[in-house]
Amino acid sequence: MSPASPTSPASPASPVPPASSARVRFHPLTFVEERDGITVGRADIESYALLPEDGVALLRRLADGATADEAAAWYARTFGEPVDVADFLDTLRELGFVREAGEAAAEPPKVRLQRLGRIAFSPVLWLLYAALIAAAGVEMVRHAELRPHAHNVFFTSSLIAVQVGVALFQSPAVLWHEWFHLLAARRLGLASRMSLGRRFYYVVVETQLDGLRGVPPRRRYLPMLSGMLADLLLFSALVLVAAAGLPGGLALPGRLALAVAYTVLLRLAWQFYVFLRTDLYYVITNALGCTDPHAATRAYLRERFRRLPWVGPSDWRTGDWAPRDRAVAPWFALVTVGGVTAMLVTVSLWTAPLIWQFARHVGSGLAGGGTGDAHFWDSVGSLLLLSLEIVVLPLYAGRKRKRAAAGTAPLTTTTASPVEESQ
Repeated sequence: MSPASPTSPASPASPVPPASSARVRFHPLTFVEERDGITVGRADIESYALLPEDGVALLRRLADGATADEAAAWYARTFGEPVDVADFLDTLRELGFVREAGEAAAEPPKVRLQRLGRIAFSPVLWLLYAALIAAAGVEMVRHAELRPHAHNVFFTSSLIAVQVGVALFQSPAVLWHEWFHLLAARRLGLASRMSLGRRFYYVVVETQLDGLRGVPPRRRYLPMLSGMLADLLLFSALVLVAAAGLPGGLALPGRLALAVAYTVLLRLAWQFYVFLRTDLYYVITNALGCTDPHAATRAYLRERFRRLPWVGPSDWRTGDWAPRDRAVAPWFALVTVGGVTAMLVTVSLWTAPLIWQFARHVGSGLAGGGTGDAHFWDSVGSLLLLSLEIVVLPLYAGRKRKRAAAGTAPLTTTTASPVEESQ
């Protein structure tokens, strides 16, 4: 929607009109219909708000040139109740929707890589993606050694080399995942961006997709799901790299490819843990037309089980939950249960065997030829690396966070897996 036509500034000799009789100018805004209202936003600064239909009608009236007094009178006639237009305008100013005196109208954000995004999700590329995935599937059917298995991670006899080698490929794999999110959003003309962040001591890649709130819900699915597509493509490509060395046996590059492929598969499975607000959580939220079903469901469950001593207080009765979130919360718990089930299945089928294989290799090394054996020291070094990752660094990060809470140190970000990413 175009902003109201700018008015000429008053001359120095002219009295300044009172706020109630002044016309308000707005930046270009987007309007997207949702189930619980209409999302109004300003794309260049990615500021969005969900407004009820009467609020949007009032905003449109003001944007069409009505003064605050005129808009208030129109609202009272139309909806049969008074409205505080001044307070409404203050909210719109906080959102950055109002053009202040002397401020130029915002221009559409300049979006780079939009053409590349369109190419990446063009029909020709979709056919290539399908062919790549199908080819990997065929190779896994033909050759059992290419199928995902925990022992694939141990591509060499050195546990230290396994840990370091797999870790080195995690950041590029996560970057690939987020790159597809970025391209899918840029394809829609959204100024999404990637940045490096930290969760405790891990470096993670983050993609900001707030601009999706300014496009119709049906167009949000591809940017949300594109990261999973990227993981599937990477997994398929790694399988084919390993298959290239057959039938003469898997060489080191092929074994390393299968090791990385296994970790990519784990990250893909992680997306089904919807209670962790993964990519699929946002897909489900979008499909249901919800705002924050996770938080609403937690409040609902705390209310239902409030008599249990370990359950915290609930704001289910007093919280300002969106109507759709309230309606969905009683059964969204089943979605949460499904996510927990997916996690248990993943742990049982893929993670637990990996831990067992690691423990078996370590035990074999420690019980081998003693301190004069290279495998013994490799196992010791591997355990030290593992202790550093899961004990020492978390304790150090936790202490920094406590000091930050006391105001003695910068705040440290929350813990994350090296293969975890946020959106």
